[in-house]
Amino acid sequence: MKIAFQKMINLLSAPLDPKRFCGCVLTVVVSCLIGVAAFNWIINPYGQYCSDLLQPIVQDSRSEKVDLFERLASPPQGLILGSSRAMKFEPEYLQSRTGKTFFNFAVNHGRPEDFLAIVRYYRQGTKGFPKILIVGVDVASLTDAVPNDARLSAEPRLYSLAKDTSSWNDAFDQFSQLFSYQQLTSSIASIRNLILSKKSSVTEQFFSDDGVIQYVNRQSQMNAGTYDFESALDFNQDEFLLVFSQLNKISQRRLAYLRETVELCRENECQVYLFTTVSHPRLRESLASKTKFAQVEAQAIKAIRELANNAGAIYEDFGTVDQFDGDPNCFVDGIHPLEPNTRRMIDRLIPQSMVGKYAIQ
Repeated sequence: MKIAFQKMINLLSAPLDPKRFCGCVLTVVVSCLIGVAAFNWIINPYGQYCSDLLQPIVQDSRSEKVDLFERLASPPQGLILGSSRAMKFEPEYLQSRTGKTFFNFAVNHGRPEDFLAIVRYYRQGTKGFPKILIVGVDVASLTDAVPNDARLSAEPRLYSLAKDTSSWNDAFDQFSQLFSYQQLTSSIASIRNLILSKKSSVTEQFFSDDGVIQYVNRQSQMNAGTYDFESALDFNQDEFLLVFSQLNKISQRRLAYLRETVELCRENECQVYLFTTVSHPRLRESLASKTKFAQVEAQAIKAIRELANNAGAIYEDFGTVDQFDGDPNCFVDGIHPLEPNTRRMIDRLIPQSMVGKYAIQ
C-alpha cells in the first residue's frame, strides 16, 4: 500500500507532458460544451428545437398562432401582422370598423420574413388572399442587427414557406445558441421553475381565439395599481440600447421581403396598410440620445413610405404617440401599447371616410 501511494505521488509530481496536458484540457472543454449543448437541447427553454420535455419559458407564438388559425371556422377576411407590439390590435374592433373578419397573426420578434411566410401560409390554406392586410413594422426588424428568429425555423408549417428567406448564418445562429451562456441560464431557470412549481411567463399570458394577447398577471397588477412599469421600461431600455448600438442602416434584404409581401397582396386585390410601431416617449428619448436610432428610423420611414407609394399601399408613421393622439399611460412597458392606443391607431389607419367604403363593398 505504501509503495503504491509513493508511486502515485511520484506520478503527480512528475513534469506533465505538454501534448498530454493540451489533450486533457481540450477533452475537458469539448466535453463541457457538448454537455451544455445537450442540456440546452433537452430543456429547450426558447422552444427552438424539437424537444418538448419542459414548457418553454417564452411563448412560441408562431406555433400557437398557426394552431389557432387552423381552428377557425372559416378563413378571416383580414390579417394583422407584426411583432408582439401589434398583438393588442383587436379583430373585433377592426370588424366593427370595416365589416370584415380579422385574425391577429402578429408573432414575437415578427420580421419581414415572418410576414412573407404567413401570407404564403394563408394562400396555401385558403387558395386565396385576405381582403385587408395590416402590418406593423418595427424599425429594428428592418435591420440586420438580429438574425431570423429561431422559432420560425422551429415551426415547420411556416418554415417550409420561408426557407428562401433564411441563410446558412441563420441556421448556424440557431444551433450556436446551444452553447451560449444566456440559453444555459434560461435552461437552469426552466428547471428551477419546475422544481419550485413556479409559473413561467408563458402561463402568465395567453392568446385568445382571435390571436389577441391577454396579459393575465400584468393586467391584474395594473388593475390593482401595483404594476412595476419602471422595471419593465428599464428592461426595454437595456435591450434596445444594445440592439441599436450595433447598427446605423436598414437592411435591403429585409426591405425586399417586406416589398414582396406587399406586392404579392396588392397583385391579388388585397388592400395593405403599413405602419411603423410606437415606442414609449421615455424609451425613444433614451434611444435617440445614446444610439443612432433616429437616423435608422428616418431611413426606415423613408423606405416604407416609398414602398407603399409604389405598391398602392397605405402607410402611417406611428413611432410617437402624438402621431395618433395616443396616451403614454396606456403602455404595458416601453414598446407594447394597450387597447386604448391600438384603437386610436386603427382609427387613424382606417378613418371614417374609409369605413363607408368598406360598408359599400
